[in-house]
Amino acid sequence: MSTSKFHSCFSIDSLIICVIFVAHSITGFSQDPDSSEIAKIDLQSVKHNVSIDPVLSTNFYKADSVFSFRSEKGYFPLLLDDFGEQITAPFKMNTKQLLMTGAGIGITAILIHFDPKIDDWARVQKQKHYWISRTSPVITRFGGDWGVYSVIASGLISATLRNEKGVQTSLLATQAMITSGVWVNIIKIFTGRERPIATYAYSKVEGGMWYGPLSKFDQDAVKKPVSAYDAFPSGHTATVFSIATVIAEQYKDIKAVPVICYSAASLVGISRLIEHQHWASDVFVGGIMGYLCGRQVVAHYNKMNERSDSYFTSKAKIKPELALTQYGNQIGLVLKW
Repeated sequence: MSTSKFHSCFSIDSLIICVIFVAHSITGFSQDPDSSEIAKIDLQSVKHNVSIDPVLSTNFYKADSVFSFRSEKGYFPLLLDDFGEQITAPFKMNTKQLLMTGAGIGITAILIHFDPKIDDWARVQKQKHYWISRTSPVITRFGGDWGVYSVIASGLISATLRNEKGVQTSLLATQAMITSGVWVNIIKIFTGRERPIATYAYSKVEGGMWYGPLSKFDQDAVKKPVSAYDAFPSGHTATVFSIATVIAEQYKDIKAVPVICYSAASLVGISRLIEHQHWASDVFVGGIMGYLCGRQVVAHYNKMNERSDSYFTSKAKIKPELALTQYGNQIGLVLKW
């Protein structure tokens, strides 16, 4: 992916956040159906100095809003926490995770060895099969702009239908895309691997040249396109797997959803081989990165929700209260537990 494409994708990701936030705000589905009555009670309680449980107050929604920069459940605090957890994750791996990491490194090494042979197979598929030549260019775009637009559309439709989980899924998908996109581009800069399409024109080295850190900024090599230095790993594959993983995790209770999501993401990865944009090892590592970022984003979000729920539950159990309240000319008792 060229530098211009990276900036374009980053701008689109930012647009996703803004568009879905606006839709989320307009529909107002995060508020309680009786929020107008709650607001009236809140105003009366202020007037008569009667305390109301924060769970019942509209201030709760403001403090706990996706727009909040202070709440740990706000979009940007969650995003920063995601980066923090992903940075420290390698230092907190258990035995199983270490074994899985070792297996992933081993598979990557094997794929790098067989990359030229796999590319020999992939590069002729469009010439052999008409349906592949027609579908592959379309499928591959779902790892780029079309994938991003799909997330936008899903978020807007969910907001219109007042489907809170749908909007949550769209927001989490943008977080997974952003985090995976950052790590992918950092690795690209430090590996400087040549794409297949550039290898044919320049180095002619089987499997592509590995030019090393910051090679695309080398002034002696500026005449070469960015594609000569940004193959590893595949950004399109990372993007589509991050989206697929978030959706699969959010709707894993429906057995067909993970199968459909991961199958579709795998097709995008294969299309990157057929389009001569990546080697098999690029696609494998990109897919793993997208998957891991998607899993972490959803797990972290769920953890924040569980913590918030347990806070209010434990608080209620510790401090049960029977209070006197007044609404207009009426006086009553409120039992809080």
